[in-house]
Amino acid sequence: MGSTESTEQANKALVRELIDTWNRGDLAGMTRFWSPDMVHYGRDGEPLPGTDVAAEMGRFMNAFPDLRLTVHAMVAEGDLVATRLTVEATHKGEYLGVPATGRAVRVPLLGQLRVVDGAVVEHWGVADGLYLLEQLGLLPPELLRATA
Repeated sequence: MGSTESTEQANKALVRELIDTWNRGDLAGMTRFWSPDMVHYGRDGEPLPGTDVAAEMGRFMNAFPDLRLTVHAMVAEGDLVATRLTVEATHKGEYLGVPATGRAVRVPLLGQLRVVDGAVVEHWGVADGLYLLEQLGLLPPELLRATA
């Protein structure tokens, strides 16, 4: 195996370990995979520093404490690792001002991570937030079908 292939395999292994840590609900453990200056880019493309990402992840994990990520595909090329995941959880706490509904949700999540020297330095992620809101009963299903 060449140096590039071994780096790509190591990067995929790191991302799998990060996902496993998230599935255990270990937010502090997850942040240990990040470089100190890690940034996240969401669908608006604006950079969000790691401290803000950790705070939002904490709010989400409190609202959905049984959160589980399932990996469907993972591809590595150079220092990038792309993932296609499904997030499954139950809404058991307040989220975005909405009290717990007890509803189960299942949302697709696409991500791309850049790994340098064994740490995530950049993450791009897009979840289907509208579908999440529909499952929480906040949007009518017909509205989403009209925009799909």
